[in-house]
Amino acid sequence: MADVTFCSLPDDNLVEFACQVAAHFYQLRQPVLITCQDKAQADAVDEALWVKEPASFVPHNLADEGPKSGSPVAIYWPEAPAPRGRAVLINLHEAIPHVAVQCAQIFEAVPNSEALKVAARTRFRSYQQQGAAPKHLSLADFLAQTH
Repeated sequence: MADVTFCSLPDDNLVEFACQVAAHFYQLRQPVLITCQDKAQADAVDEALWVKEPASFVPHNLADEGPKSGSPVAIYWPEAPAPRGRAVLINLHEAIPHVAVQCAQIFEAVPNSEALKVAARTRFRSYQQQGAAPKHLSLADFLAQTH
């Protein structure tokens, strides 16, 4: 089973969470897959990655776009073809995506709102039932300990 990390967020901004974690792993040269709830959320992640400062740009593509070899960060939603060969999964979907079994590391958000926390707790228990031992820390602590 993958190494699963749940990151508490200071707010409910899942898009910014995905951008920060993707940028971190891009710097480590780890291929990333961001799974989104739907195409609209995927478009929001795509746009957020495009508007970053040039020095912090993260090469990325939506799952149905870009070169055949892919880009360092692929953005996926349920109806799109899932890219293969990704070491890191950043899950923005309310459920555990089927592509999770392909990834060595999985990152899940724990937003501030109670409704989103309930969904995160459900995923946490699901990972435990699948044999994982999920870790939980703040996004700030994760980013600080790995830089």
